[in-house]
Amino acid sequence: MKLYIMDNGWNENDLACLVAMPHQATAADKNPPAEWVKAPVYTALIEHPDGLVLFDTACHPDTPTRWPAAQFAATPHYCREDQRLLNTLKRLGYTPDDIDIVVASHLHEDHGGNLEYFTKSRIIVHETEFTETMKNYGLGQDEGPYIRKDIAHWIDAKLHWELVAADQEDFELLPGIRVINLGPGHVPGMLALMVSLPNTGNVILASDAVNTRVNLGPPIRLPGIPYDSIGFINTIKKIHKLQKEYNAQVWCGHDAEQFDTLIKSDQGYYD
Repeated sequence: MKLYIMDNGWNENDLACLVAMPHQATAADKNPPAEWVKAPVYTALIEHPDGLVLFDTACHPDTPTRWPAAQFAATPHYCREDQRLLNTLKRLGYTPDDIDIVVASHLHEDHGGNLEYFTKSRIIVHETEFTETMKNYGLGQDEGPYIRKDIAHWIDAKLHWELVAADQEDFELLPGIRVINLGPGHVPGMLALMVSLPNTGNVILASDAVNTRVNLGPPIRLPGIPYDSIGFINTIKKIHKLQKEYNAQVWCGHDAEQFDTLIKSDQGYYD
């Protein structure tokens, strides 16, 4: 089994989106400046003897036209041609039709943006995340990082969705690959993967359940815009428990410093 980390560009945003109150005002410094940061966008491909598993699908390449102007202004996305998901897959010898399973950690714009291309794959997503996304779409509500044009393309593509129930226990997707049901926190329903590799050991692909290692703590630090703050804390506690029980590494969703240390798919893989 091989785990490839694919670099799919980056977002830029206020650090306060990732970590709440990163620079708290004080009597001596009443108006500390905001900090504008780069946040990597990446996906993971697992070559397994029983099939190909893709974790997340990054941003659609047409972000300036697909995303509402306000969303793009708050979190602009940048991606070179070679960083686009379909191109990173192509360099590994694959097309979307080759992917057996896609696990969507959640359905925000930088994690579900290319789902429409995976028409032959099983698409695994948290049930609450799916139903809330589709409900808001049907009601015509603008939900920020849930991009209406993306969702319309998912519907047109007639994707093969498989929903993980809110009360479903963590489960083995394939031998050595475990779906972690994290429930509400960053979003209404969050999934992570734990991959057990012979040489690398156990890796938790946490996505935005843990934006950065600062959120992981100690102490636990909330992001600036969680869907459910108590749920987010419970998510971190569960990841701490798994980390300790399985001696697992935790790879965060948007930690630029951590991402710089990871082997990218053009350089090699984890096994």
